[in-house]
Amino acid sequence: MKVQSVNYQIASNKPVATKAPAPKTESTPVSKEPMDVGTIAEKKDWTVLVYLNGNNATASQAVTTMRQLEFVGSNDKMHMAAQLARPKALLDKWSHDWNGVRRYEVKHNGQEFNAGAVVIDGLTGFLPGKTKGIKSDVLKDMGDVDMGKAQTLAEFLEWGVTKYPAKNYMVVMQGPSEGVSGMMHDVLHDSQMSVADLGAAFKQVHEKTGKKIDIVALNGSATNSLEVANELKDHARLLVGSQDIQSGQSMPLAMVMNEIANVSKDGEQSPLTVAQYMLLMNSMAPGALSIVDLDKIGPAKEAWNDLAKNLISAGVSRDQLHSILEKTQDFQGASKNSAYGNSRDAIHFAKLVGEEVADDKVKAAAAKAVEALEASLVGDVANGKRMEEANGISVFAPTNYGFMRPDGTPVIKDSLRDAEYSKTNFAQETQWDELLSGAAKDGKLNNTLKKFGLSENGVDKAHGLYHQHIGKVNAALGFAGMAGYMNGIQAWRGADPNGFMLLGPQTAVYAGVVGAGNEALKGVGRIINGAANLKDGGEVAQGAFDVASAAAKGVANLGYIVPALKPYAQTAGMLMFMSPWLRNIYGVYDQYKSIKDGVELGIGDNKMSTTQQVAAAASQYYGKQNLQDHAERSLWQKFAG
Repeated sequence: MKVQSVNYQIASNKPVATKAPAPKTESTPVSKEPMDVGTIAEKKDWTVLVYLNGNNATASQAVTTMRQLEFVGSNDKMHMAAQLARPKALLDKWSHDWNGVRRYEVKHNGQEFNAGAVVIDGLTGFLPGKTKGIKSDVLKDMGDVDMGKAQTLAEFLEWGVTKYPAKNYMVVMQGPSEGVSGMMHDVLHDSQMSVADLGAAFKQVHEKTGKKIDIVALNGSATNSLEVANELKDHARLLVGSQDIQSGQSMPLAMVMNEIANVSKDGEQSPLTVAQYMLLMNSMAPGALSIVDLDKIGPAKEAWNDLAKNLISAGVSRDQLHSILEKTQDFQGASKNSAYGNSRDAIHFAKLVGEEVADDKVKAAAAKAVEALEASLVGDVANGKRMEEANGISVFAPTNYGFMRPDGTPVIKDSLRDAEYSKTNFAQETQWDELLSGAAKDGKLNNTLKKFGLSENGVDKAHGLYHQHIGKVNAALGFAGMAGYMNGIQAWRGADPNGFMLLGPQTAVYAGVVGAGNEALKGVGRIINGAANLKDGGEVAQGAFDVASAAAKGVANLGYIVPALKPYAQTAGMLMFMSPWLRNIYGVYDQYKSIKDGVELGIGDNKMSTTQQVAAAASQYYGKQNLQDHAERSLWQKFAG
């Protein structure tokens, strides 16, 4: 593990002059109904409100997080409450798991907290029946509730702040996020919160309760951006989150809460101290995490606006601006979701501008922007080779602003070509979106299609047709791969192929060869991307496993139709079957190396035993999924029915 930076500063308590607040968004109306809070609890040092949106592919993680919070539970220093959503699942009738949305006061589960117990619980999180392990009393069974709606969040927070008075308040939100492109996806209701929705929810809570939230921890991907911080700056004090993709279990919330409980025993702790503990507990795994002092975002926004205005005034060419954007650190990683590639490190961009643009006013503005942005960060950590230029805060910075074509949309609306970014307060209050328009270019493929005479609408239709049929093609190739797997098992047994579902034996063999070839090509692509773009040896190794497994499957199938390969088919079938186990052993080992390096560097719990480190590595490895990807989310929704 490479630690790129660990930086702490003292947050300022001075008020920051800001512009008049933007008008309320219509998507989050202020409720006039009285909030039913029941008995008001005694005042404590901290109230922690955890919003667990499992109405998506993170359903098992949401339940696991709830169970793990109970290893700590509320205590004499801290109130802890949660709102947990879980969709219907295939085995619910057998496992007696519940579905819907429930509200809890988190109680201790009676077990002694230790890292090993939490890790073991996490490793079994995918098993049915996990909701029965929740020990806390249900305060309210809310039934079918849209967790992607900002009003749902606002009502939970109003309830929690009112029912559990405290000196300090922390809000933790867990669920899939694409940053500026949307967060807290609820696939059951086909909804998500925009950046503006998020800000409106916290504004409503602030206005109705009179309380500013001390810490907002966004347990999702691409959350720590200028746009998100700008929405929250008047209604919260500190933002803890990630520039990068958060996958799997992401924040170890049980360990974080346990640490907060421990430090609180020695007396009241400031929000900054608690936020720094959160960052340290999250900094062991690869990624880019930070703490943003929201009181400093007003000056940072003004400095960023000044940089944009000077770049426009200086007449910097489209080609040069586009080139700088392409060089700026992004957070695409191995994900297929372009939303993460559109999120770029703001400080890195400003530094590149200062180095590459000759205009003196631009250079001065870039330097001031860097200074203001760095002043807004009171803690940041970036791990891994891919995070070399991650500095703690991002900005929406696509290279094709105005030319964007969202996946799966047959005909693109003009408002979607900029992801409706112009509606955000940040875009309305700065000239950043105007600069993006001046730097944007359409993709090479689209420009080639236009040269052949296709209009913008024609290119849109071509994309629509592609996305309409690519799912069917991928499904057919996946089916062929499964046929190849079954043939490989038969080859290992030394038996003839049986056929696969509707395919006869010979057809299934040919399908298996095609499926194996497709998997090999994907593996090669993964190796190239891992080496050239991600600079990630683990990703290269996983690509090599993909190619090796596909090659074994291909030889096992070809052995039925190519006599020269028949002597090798049985061994190939065995290797094909064993490859997932070998891959997983390597994956856990690779993750363990990162955790071990982090412990040696004094990050996180440096008292973890080797056994606990290995168990934590297994939990991290098996929890790693890019659950936010559009394709996977859509597939999950189809299966969920």
